Amino acid sequence: MQDFTRKIAAWLTAQLPGSPPVEVIEASEPAQGFSSRTVLFTARWPVGGQLRERPLVARIQRDVAVPMLADVFHQHRVMTAIAANSSVKVPGIAFAEHDPAVLGAPFFIMERLYGRVPPDFPSYQLQGWLAELPEAKRTRCWWNGIEEMARLHRIDWRCFPFLSGGTQTPPDAVFYLDRFVGTWFDWARNGRSFPVIEDALAFLKAHAPPATTSGLVWNDARLGNTMFATEGIGVVSLLDFEVATLGPPEIDLAHWVYLDEVFSENFGVPRITGLPRGAEAVAGFEQIYGRPMPQFSYFMAVAALKILILSVRSYANDKHMGTPAALPDFLVDRLAWYLAEFKAGR
Repeated sequence: MQDFTRKIAAWLTAQLPGSPPVEVIEASEPAQGFSSRTVLFTARWPVGGQLRERPLVARIQRDVAVPMLADVFHQHRVMTAIAANSSVKVPGIAFAEHDPAVLGAPFFIMERLYGRVPPDFPSYQLQGWLAELPEAKRTRCWWNGIEEMARLHRIDWRCFPFLSGGTQTPPDAVFYLDRFVGTWFDWARNGRSFPVIEDALAFLKAHAPPATTSGLVWNDARLGNTMFATEGIGVVSLLDFEVATLGPPEIDLAHWVYLDEVFSENFGVPRITGLPRGAEAVAGFEQIYGRPMPQFSYFMAVAALKILILSVRSYANDKHMGTPAALPDFLVDRLAWYLAEFKAGR
């Protein structure tokens, strides 16, 4: 951290008006994160005879195994566009540097927000502040996250031209399956054959429902990427847009629901009460989004397929989460379950 502290302090000094001497304190690097290094720190400098402090987060590009995570500025562009076209709660971008000479790799710096995030490991389904909330508050917390995500989905998809690939029509489920799911699978399979995945991908592309609305797909929509107030259950920020793309909002909604299943049943953890699922969840989504979602099981199958593909090849880049062993049988069975629901018209 001493090398980072010295270099980023000198760089920030040159960025600020008047070049006041910047001191960097309390720098630390959390263990999580796949696509980039994350360094938390506080910058301190004199202003008018007093010291000003600003908590910040540096996201630094690192060599990654998967090409879809290779550009640290993908997240930068997405969050900048979100902030420019909405009031959705995301961290503000403070600085950016494309020249790798400063820290050895390109980076950007965003504001550091404070709140609490439901933990993935140990699962929020098992312990932690969310599990300790009264059931009614836990349910309200879950829906608060959905309501903030709905505001994200209301941004016009054309506000993200760097994600559209030149398409002139609203991106639908096939666009998403081609541009993200299929691309990730082509990398993950590494020349191998996975008939269950191949057949499911072909079926979902052939039977995609028409897109009612299109917009930004957060693509990692889950409680664990949502920061809530330290006191209370209001949303402070949506986090982590490393793999954001475009498509129907149902993709994110289904992923949100499906990850509740992954962090409970997939890991042998009892599911806590108060987190909606099934018809209850869909009814709430329809009310918030103001339209029916009659083929939601299709998008649950898309979510199940995506998570199954993510299990095929490691993309952790030496980051170890200390998770229980993955249970591929659960992922395969749950994909089959939701495909069967869709085929049965449920």
